[in-house]
Amino acid sequence: MRSGHESTVVTYSADDSVAARRELFEMMNSYRATDDEKERSLGLFLRGSLLARIFALADIYKQIVDIPGCIFDIGTWRGQTAVLCENMRAIFEPLHFNRRIVCFDTFEGYQGFGEKDKATQLHRDGTYSLEGESYAKFLETLLAVHERNNAMGHNWGKHKVVRGDCRVTIPKFMQDNPNEFVALAFFDVNAYEPTEQAFKEVWKRLVPGGVLAFWQLTRNTIPAEARVYAESVIDNYPHTLHRTATYPGLCYLVKST
Repeated sequence: MRSGHESTVVTYSADDSVAARRELFEMMNSYRATDDEKERSLGLFLRGSLLARIFALADIYKQIVDIPGCIFDIGTWRGQTAVLCENMRAIFEPLHFNRRIVCFDTFEGYQGFGEKDKATQLHRDGTYSLEGESYAKFLETLLAVHERNNAMGHNWGKHKVVRGDCRVTIPKFMQDNPNEFVALAFFDVNAYEPTEQAFKEVWKRLVPGGVLAFWQLTRNTIPAEARVYAESVIDNYPHTLHRTATYPGLCYLVKST
């Protein structure tokens, strides 16, 4: 098994591709240019697989442009999906300043692994941990900076970062915000019970035509999402199921109208 952070150890890439990835990263860190030039040249170092991920997110986002409601990023980790969604809001619906994004995470790693999970050294309670409260505050600031850079930038501070176990924080958010409903939610919790409970809570507020996206639905190494879908969702909630064209691991269901 390759060494490194758990987010990079599991890969379908050959050793030569992984080596090229490291070389690209080293070239990015040593790139000789002014800060202004670097900021405008990030595409030089964007790997094709990451670009495919961004395209997939864009394909999903475009499906909710005509649908009202907020966006949930459940298991946000470092918040990349949430940041990309804010930037896609500015691209696809620049005048929609009511499109709020809510990030949910413990920021202390996975929680809730049980008998129905396939816990491993890479996927168990505590992996993917960050700096807890300090990272949550950083992500809040980062989202606000992106808002200020984007269209309607004077209307910033509308997004939220909610720290804690989603089995507790999502019901509390719903109770505290009875006016909120959901157009799009991303799931990346990867433990059976939290995924199942979060799904049920979000579905209650998911608008007709709303989208629920799953990062790990078809991965054998992390079976939680697939088990929840097979055991609790497939026959009980009216929907259609799809996968993204450029990033097949990202699957999503659309609530039937």
